[in-house]
Amino acid sequence: MAEPILLQRLESHAIWLRSLGVRGIRLDLSRCPGICVRLQGAELVGASLQSADLRQSDFSDADFSGADLRGTDLRFAELARADFSVAILRDVQFRGANLNGANLRRAQLWQADLRYASVRGVNLSGAELMGAQLAGVDLTGTRLCGADLGGADLSNANLCGTDFTRANLRGASLEGAIVDHDTNFFGVKAEGRVFSTVDVEFLRVAHLPPCLAGTRLT
Repeated sequence: MAEPILLQRLESHAIWLRSLGVRGIRLDLSRCPGICVRLQGAELVGASLQSADLRQSDFSDADFSGADLRGTDLRFAELARADFSVAILRDVQFRGANLNGANLRRAQLWQADLRYASVRGVNLSGAELMGAQLAGVDLTGTRLCGADLGGADLSNANLCGTDFTRANLRGASLEGAIVDHDTNFFGVKAEGRVFSTVDVEFLRVAHLPPCLAGTRLT
């Protein structure tokens, strides 16, 4: 898609947002093939981007809140500080993307692929990450309070300072995951076997999950 056409569509989308749908046209890039764009700070609230190929694009500081990105390819994209709150991100490809400082509060990330992405300092509170691929992901300082990670793969992930307070980790894999004194599993719903390979001696007693209550730490 030519840049002038894309900019015209973005302008029409902005009018659609300001008029609450009375004027303008909602941005729809569904199934758009291979466009590598630089749209830092773009206003994409409520846009339809289903199955679009946006690999290596730069959407840093963009606002995707409430947008529909089901099946979208964002591999190796620059998404630092972007807002994906309450967005639909099912089956999205985030592999190798930079999501540092992004807001994904209450986003739907079922089966999303975030392998080897950088997700440092991200707000994922209340997000739905059932079956998500998070192997090798850097989740340093990320908030996952109340998130649903049932069946998610967090093997070899960096969980230093990650806050899982009251999250669901039933059936998740934490094999090889790195934890530290600030990793918080307080109130987490999970089977004891989920933590069978976790170095729980690094955790504070107050940060242990209920399934490990009474565990003696050295």
